[in-house]
Amino acid sequence: MVLTDEQRRAVRHNEHTLLTACPGSGKTRALAAKLINCLEEVRGTPRRIACITYTNPAVYEIEDRLKTYGSAGDEDSCDISTIHSFCLANILQNFYWHIPEYRSGFRVLPSDSERYRELVEAVCGEYGIQQQFRVYFENIGREPDGSPVEIQGISSDAIKAFWDMLLKEGYIDFSNIIYYTYRLMLESPEITDAIACRYAWILVDEFQDTSALQVEILKLIADRKITKFFLVGDPHQSIYGFAGTRRELMDDFASHLGAERGFKLLTNFRSSRPIICHAEKLCPREPPMTAGGKSAHFTEEPRYIHCTNAFDAITDYFLPALNEMKISYGESAILAPWWVKLLQVGRQLRDYGVPIIGPGARPYRRNHLFALLAEQICAYIEQQDPKIFYNIERELFLLISNATGSVDFKVYSYHGRVAVMKLINCGIELKEKCGNGVVWLKEASQEFSEILMADGFLTAAGSELIKESVAGMELDMKNNGVDTDNLSVSNLGMFANSDKSMKLLTMHRAKGREFDAVAIIDLHERRVPHFSATTDEAVDEYRRLLYVSITRARRLLMYMTDEESAWNRPSRFLGSEGLDLTPDNISLGGIT
Repeated sequence: MVLTDEQRRAVRHNEHTLLTACPGSGKTRALAAKLINCLEEVRGTPRRIACITYTNPAVYEIEDRLKTYGSAGDEDSCDISTIHSFCLANILQNFYWHIPEYRSGFRVLPSDSERYRELVEAVCGEYGIQQQFRVYFENIGREPDGSPVEIQGISSDAIKAFWDMLLKEGYIDFSNIIYYTYRLMLESPEITDAIACRYAWILVDEFQDTSALQVEILKLIADRKITKFFLVGDPHQSIYGFAGTRRELMDDFASHLGAERGFKLLTNFRSSRPIICHAEKLCPREPPMTAGGKSAHFTEEPRYIHCTNAFDAITDYFLPALNEMKISYGESAILAPWWVKLLQVGRQLRDYGVPIIGPGARPYRRNHLFALLAEQICAYIEQQDPKIFYNIERELFLLISNATGSVDFKVYSYHGRVAVMKLINCGIELKEKCGNGVVWLKEASQEFSEILMADGFLTAAGSELIKESVAGMELDMKNNGVDTDNLSVSNLGMFANSDKSMKLLTMHRAKGREFDAVAIIDLHERRVPHFSATTDEAVDEYRRLLYVSITRARRLLMYMTDEESAWNRPSRFLGSEGLDLTPDNISLGGIT
């Protein structure tokens, strides 16, 4: 694996390490290299390496690099996972019976499950929580003392009532996976001893987004003095304060460890110089971030567009620029501070003939149980891309969890991969037999269920839920005016095909992604920063959020405001308090 001198120095340091990495600096490469370096220490021993990432896509990326650059059998000596999966697999599933609330067992309730949404709706109705704040439930966190992290628009009483509902039905959500893991480790030191003995190294990505409760868990392990830590993060990209993260925790934990902090990655290999100049102007570094990748030579200046509405701004300026610069839809993205704006624009773009992934893309709700698994298998049938195989595994894992109410990690075993291949082969045969997409969905729901029941992954009740979800998908499509008679299997696969579709993402969801072209819409005051940001730190977090969004772009970057917004004054970050975009120093489209 080719590394820069800065990456190599950090990877070779054999004690506690804090690596500060700017956007596009190759931190994932450095993390994967460190993982492989650490594996050399544990081969042939009972100890393991843990690599904790912030998202599942980051897990898959590091797993891919391990397969490419590691040795045979390395996967048996390391655990690459999110913090929730790490806590669930290592602690909660083994010791839950120590917890009075879950002595008889528990079921994980993911935030994209139907029952989760029903419970959220119930508590929101009872406590009068406005619609726009309901999506925040999945970001709820807990402090080390068990109290809820304050979150915009949702009272502590409402959060506690939601948790009581979960307990009553034997469910556990992601925030409580972390909390009860901490309680177990704190109240049963022998559990912490076992974890520390198991892991020679713990590698943590995106450490600036680690919550206080997660840090306390890591401190308990670190205090045993037998596990080393490699931390990667960037205070400039700390954007989850509403979920209980605080960027100062990175330095606090590094001090607790006595970690070496002199390692910095300051070369951005992603973005052009003009884009990097904008990022530096918004959030300057010392020393500054520099351009060093293939995109460094591009000279296209970022543009500020103001139109009647966001759709006009995109179709009149962004799409023509993509065409002129020969940038495909699949390498472009539209970001917004709020998903509602994306939903409106997404539907308009879909009707306009632009393939999209994100809000407004599907002619049915994405939360139908069978939808995402079916889309991924259809995409695999069309492309035969091995990377999609991992997506199918993930969606199968979620489907089984939602259909049965329990987590089954066997999906990721040899037994599970055999089941995935059976589903793929069945899907191919069904496509040859029935080319129509709706017919394929109905037949696949029946035959996939039989395969999963025979392999012990699904119950008869779960099978019925899958068939009901297909009926719901068909009803949604008819209500949305879709010509179901001409819907093909290829059409279904398109919704999972990120290579050819424009991405619509919230600014938070764009974290960790990169695109040739990015348009950021709805950049209005009281949106960015949000009207609820009443402290300097809250306002600064929105500055960092815009910084993260800017640094997703390689070649083309557009900022957009519109007259249709309830608040049409441009964000202060576009003016003198940030980028200072005026007609004198940057091209404004649509402003007379």
